[in-house]
Amino acid sequence: MIPAGVETARETNRSRAAVLLLAGVLAAAIAFDLWRMPVQVTDSLSELLDAQASPSIASSFSHALTTTAYLRPLRIAQIKALFDLAGGEHYRLAYRGFHALLIVLLIWLFVRALPIESPLDAAAAALALTVFTGLHTFLGFLREAFPINHFLEIAVLVMGALNLTLSRGGWLIDLLAGIMFTCAALTLESGVLIWIVIATAWILGLRGVSARGLVFLTALLAGYFVLRFWYLDTGLPSLTERTSGFFLERLEPREIQQRFGDRRFVFYAYNVGASLLSVLFSEPRDGLFVATRAWRQGDVHPHAYLTVLSSLAMTTVMGWAALAWLRTRAPLTRSGRLAVVAIVVLAANAALSFSYTKDDIIAVAGVFYAIAAFAALRSMLQVAQAGGVMRSVVVAAAMLALASAWTMRSSGVHHVMNEHAFRARNDWAELPIRWQQEGRWPKDAASLALIERLRDAALDADVPNPQMAPEWRGLWYGD
Repeated sequence: MIPAGVETARETNRSRAAVLLLAGVLAAAIAFDLWRMPVQVTDSLSELLDAQASPSIASSFSHALTTTAYLRPLRIAQIKALFDLAGGEHYRLAYRGFHALLIVLLIWLFVRALPIESPLDAAAAALALTVFTGLHTFLGFLREAFPINHFLEIAVLVMGALNLTLSRGGWLIDLLAGIMFTCAALTLESGVLIWIVIATAWILGLRGVSARGLVFLTALLAGYFVLRFWYLDTGLPSLTERTSGFFLERLEPREIQQRFGDRRFVFYAYNVGASLLSVLFSEPRDGLFVATRAWRQGDVHPHAYLTVLSSLAMTTVMGWAALAWLRTRAPLTRSGRLAVVAIVVLAANAALSFSYTKDDIIAVAGVFYAIAAFAALRSMLQVAQAGGVMRSVVVAAAMLALASAWTMRSSGVHHVMNEHAFRARNDWAELPIRWQQEGRWPKDAASLALIERLRDAALDADVPNPQMAPEWRGLWYGD
């Protein structure tokens, strides 16, 4: 007879192996789509030309310290580092390969953080994976490159920090947490979320990063603010940085300045609220109530109903799980602690979006939304397991509906990526004419040679024409 402890360990291993297998399939499919996408023109080519002109990585880093509104020197230095690593030829391998590696790391870190100890946990984790990859914020990790997707980098580092809090600890873990924070904070502003994650986890008893490590991180956070707002006097983005959604209209920078120049708090408050709603209900998108506007115009596609209703249902399940815990006041399990960390990160990430709201900026919150979904789904399944037949049937039907909707959303990732890849390929085809008309076409031989190499690689990419796909894909998956 097999001892109970041995059987439990086997069950845990089988459950984790099943979820890891599912995650591996998802990661491999998405990484393949990423590899097939050409390096973009928009937001990428100008960065690559700057990297080519820069004499060294150190020069790129130091030059980026002189910019205003943003402190992102490591972002620029990384672009230069990969440019040099490409060796003048393998730009797609360097940039798209790095992109694919990051997405695989993110999915692995997501699964690794979940407490999967039984088939029930595995079922909740499988559905949480579809929430993770199906939420609209996940597309921000895939569509944009710049030519490195730094929002994806931040998500990887933040999830790495979360995994550190779940570790056995030690001075090496504390040091690694400090390195992660420094790299993230000097890449994008949302890198400070690492401090939020570790501090919240520590308060909740997840102390893989020790009190000593938290003090070290707090000193680094203070140093970041001193460096940015006192020593370098970088400042904050102005209202005229970019266009922004506001309820049912998109405002140009000049319109934002005219409307909110003397009452910025209203605009900032809207951005924070819109960011929260976007993660919880998939509406608005980039600050714009897209589905609501389409409904008012009588042009609502199935994709709008799918995204909003599935998010509404999942957020309702989370609310039910939170109320159930408040009624019982049971001690927080590991999944419950992770859910609390997720709520804090969602609020903090939304607050960081005060200057302008964009799906990419709140993408980290999207990852933690999926973690909260895991905790809520696990609670829902435990309730069904402890109840009678009727309760089990009701919960099973609800789970089936949720799983179907979110699987549909997750599968749409491949359609959207193919659309984006085809668009990027066409952008390269039109580039010479467009840049010559705009007076941006370079004259030096080195820049022209780089453009030609990138353009040839993009035009040779094997990208299917989405116009050949059935019409229902665009209606259900969006673009």
